[in-house]
Amino acid sequence: MNAYTQVENVRFQTTLTPAPSGITQDEWSARLDLAACYRMVCMYGWTSVVYNHITLRIPNTDHLLINPFGLRYDEIRASDLIRIDLDGNSYSESEWSVNQAGYVIHSAVHKARPDLHCVLHTHEPYSQALCATDTDVIPVTQEGCQFFERVGYHDYEGIVLDGSEAPRIEDALGEKNHTLVLKNHGLLTAGDSCAWAFIRHQAFIRNADVQLRAMAAGKINQISPDVMRKTRQQFEGGDAQAGAKIRHPEWPALVRQIDQLDPTWKE
Repeated sequence: MNAYTQVENVRFQTTLTPAPSGITQDEWSARLDLAACYRMVCMYGWTSVVYNHITLRIPNTDHLLINPFGLRYDEIRASDLIRIDLDGNSYSESEWSVNQAGYVIHSAVHKARPDLHCVLHTHEPYSQALCATDTDVIPVTQEGCQFFERVGYHDYEGIVLDGSEAPRIEDALGEKNHTLVLKNHGLLTAGDSCAWAFIRHQAFIRNADVQLRAMAAGKINQISPDVMRKTRQQFEGGDAQAGAKIRHPEWPALVRQIDQLDPTWKE
């Protein structure tokens, strides 16, 4: 079962809409998933008006979906998302353009790691504050243990407007990392679905908040590497969700919440 099949089984049990003419069901399902993710990011207040990006690979293609540059996250609908290839060519008829910095950063990750279908980047203040320090990520919470040996670091080089940084972003990502600390810039998390990328983002932000508060308060109580590794595997392997019928039970719960707030994301 691939990541998309798993998500499709639970994501829109009551809200899935049929694909419009000219769009495959795979692409429409991806559009719904990504539009929902944009609305969730807005709901949590992680937005920078029209900036930052979330991308999602359309199943069985080398094409990505990305936000139209100029729309707020709370405005984005499934039909608004722009389809591009890994070289940045657009395949959507849209009055909106694609932000160049977003394409460059995200395409570098998608090219380097085809297993990471969804890439989420924000300038959320807790994670951005941690990115501005000279300290590494320290797992200080249970959820934070997911990031043990899974975080890469990339130094700030200015606004990413060309592909010159791509090799260094790829090196920071490596073969196992799913999260990047973009120094003096922001946070990037990725996963094989929107659910994974979003939930990792949420867990990182909480851990960053607690880490910064603990650093300010005094000496941090360090978790042993063996325990961090065990806890990470419990999250990655699914033991942390034992008893749940689905891998990420919080995801459909969040879908229901954004649907109650404003169902236009499905359009």
